[in-house]
Amino acid sequence: MAKPTETAPFEPNVAETAGGFTVGAGKRRISTAPGVPLVLPTRSLAEAIRDEWKAAGPRTRLGQLRLGNLAAATAAAMVDRAHIEDTLLSYAETDLVCYWSGDEAPEPLRGRQASAWQPMLDWARTTLGADLKVARGIVPMRQEAATLAALRTAVTSLSPAELIALRMASAVTGSLVIGLGLVRGAWDADRAHAAAVVDERFQMERWGIDLEAEVALEAKRRDLADAARFLRLSREA
Repeated sequence: MAKPTETAPFEPNVAETAGGFTVGAGKRRISTAPGVPLVLPTRSLAEAIRDEWKAAGPRTRLGQLRLGNLAAATAAAMVDRAHIEDTLLSYAETDLVCYWSGDEAPEPLRGRQASAWQPMLDWARTTLGADLKVARGIVPMRQEAATLAALRTAVTSLSPAELIALRMASAVTGSLVIGLGLVRGAWDADRAHAAAVVDERFQMERWGIDLEAEVALEAKRRDLADAARFLRLSREA
């Protein structure tokens, strides 16, 4: 009787190549397009994606790997950078930290907003030169041209990996300021998350836990942690 065929273990590996590192298994390499391997800037990031792929299994697509997806987006940003920058800068007109509750809102909520958001606005003014105006209520407002120019300078100075991390952080928080502070190292993912969910946390404390809302808040926390981790790994030698 023939012995059962044993399946070889799935063992992705990291290989050094021109311009960085690739991740593969056997003769296969993770690619962004047929014949175009995904080249990663650091061994640390490549090893993290290797581990992510191994845990997910050999049939997993690149877009299903959280770090791998961010890395692929970074490669695409080299082509689509101007569009990404314009999309990010559109957050400046509706930035979460610029729209505070009006006088009709409970004082404890207004106090939490001020405590979380004013230091971030101060950082944007002193570090980026972006003196953002604050509205009380939901009435739309326009920021000054000089403020928008300062924010554009901050965004256009970023590396492709920083740009993609910023895109994720800003989309999750609804704030370019929170995202820029995370990318520039002014605060960590936990503080970014806390600032992004001030209103939701207040309402949940007041009216009770909403399980769906709690799941959504935890998803935001995970996305911000991923953005921060991706950025750190992209910078490590």
